[in-house]
Amino acid sequence: MNPVPKRLKQEPLIEAIWQVQFDSPDVGDVLPGVLFTELRKRHSELQLKRLPAANIPALIAQIDPNLRFVAKVLMEEPGGQFLWQVGDRVVTLNCRKPYAGWDAFKKAIEALINDLRNSGLVPQLQRHSLRYLDLLTLDPAPDISALKLKIRLGGYEINRHNLQVRLEIPADECIHIIQVVTPANANLSEGTQTGTLVDLETSGKDAPHDWEEVLKQLEILHAKSKEIFFRHILKEETIQKLEPEY
Repeated sequence: MNPVPKRLKQEPLIEAIWQVQFDSPDVGDVLPGVLFTELRKRHSELQLKRLPAANIPALIAQIDPNLRFVAKVLMEEPGGQFLWQVGDRVVTLNCRKPYAGWDAFKKAIEALINDLRNSGLVPQLQRHSLRYLDLLTLDPAPDISALKLKIRLGGYEINRHNLQVRLEIPADECIHIIQVVTPANANLSEGTQTGTLVDLETSGKDAPHDWEEVLKQLEILHAKSKEIFFRHILKEETIQKLEPEY
């Protein structure tokens, strides 16, 4: 079995996201201000922006499962790689292209976890995950030939057809949620790009007991996510075209 690459020189990753979901809806109006104050100590030019979901009444957001984990506030530094989003039951840390690398991303996640833990506002954790969005542009979309994915409908071999598919795969102590969309458009700093989007989210099977367990799980989720991406999603010839480093 081939080793898992440390990185790809031709990096298809367009965004990496760490997300935590919790059941503490009453902190929705307080938590953004607390996090903004703490983050401003490390990011002096941090700015706060209300998102459209902030106008949704809290009661409606609590009832509608599609709105329960929607972010209402965004915080970012002009030109910075990281941005933070906060909702009534969710906090995310997003790393935009170019990817900062796992060491830097993990350090930022750990700092955010410490801020959340020290706030005392998020005692009931439900779920946390690592999510990676990769846009493959080796072949004109729609095309899934770069992936170890075979789909047939009767006599139709689905390969160069418009496609949206979602899979949930349990593996050991993790659950992988994989979405493939082709063609997909991504609005990047260098302009709009079209390709095949691979959206991979990895979480633990059970809710974490506390923040210490969340910290311990980060490396596991990262390792499991890389393993399924390089060994079960991308073909070996695709990896070689993306210039792997070991």
